[in-house]
Amino acid sequence: MSTLLSSPVKNPTAPAVATVNTERLTKCYQADQQVKYLHLQAEIEVLLQELQTIKEQKLIK
Repeated sequence: MSTLLSSPVKNPTAPAVATVNTERLTKCYQADQQVKYLHLQAEIEVLLQELQTIKEQKLIK
C-alpha cells in the first residue's frame, strides 16, 4: 500500500468533517473497524491528491 499521508490535505473543511466522522465511528464501530475505516479514508485522500496533481500536470503541458 502507498503512504497514508504523503502531503498535507488541501481541503480546509477536512478537519471539521474528520472530527464528525470520528465521533460517529466511535459510537458505531469496534476499534479494529475504526482503524480500517480511517486507513481507507486516508488512502482515498492520497489518491485524490495524486489524481489532482496528474490533472494539473496535464493542464500545464
